[in-house]
Amino acid sequence: INSTTMNDTTLPIKKKRQPRTKKSLSPGFGLHDWMQLLRHAKDLSQRRGAPIRRSIPLSEIQQHNKPYDGWMILRGKVYNIAPYLAYHPGGSEIMHGCLGRDGTVLFDRYHSWVNLEGLIGPLLLGYVQIEKKSGEEEEEGSGGGYLKGKVGGTTNSGAG
Repeated sequence: INSTTMNDTTLPIKKKRQPRTKKSLSPGFGLHDWMQLLRHAKDLSQRRGAPIRRSIPLSEIQQHNKPYDGWMILRGKVYNIAPYLAYHPGGSEIMHGCLGRDGTVLFDRYHSWVNLEGLIGPLLLGYVQIEKKSGEEEEEGSGGGYLKGKVGGTTNSGAG
């Protein structure tokens, strides 16, 4: 009797797993190396001593959409993610579609267990400015201030 075709609730149904898409990183670009860099670097966010900004307009964030100058919104905060790209275990290319945009939904889908503050906290630039259209009021429970839109073909409703 083949257990993969039986419909008996006492036997597990084998599921096909999708392979992980982890890429091998260049030597010196692992998690340990990134954590070392965080501990010793003075200004990874490249704020040059400026304070954390309270309100960064989306139009400004969208201009920073290149791997060498990439900002990303995660959970309402704006990060200069460019220094981290080479250290990302899935490869930097997978994050390119989120540069200059809100990557909250994709981040939470694949990395909800990751402590953002511990991993990229020093890359914080500030908080995204929620732009309201004239006459529009914020709905209660509208997503905690996360932007709505599309990122990487996935609808971002701000759920997380």
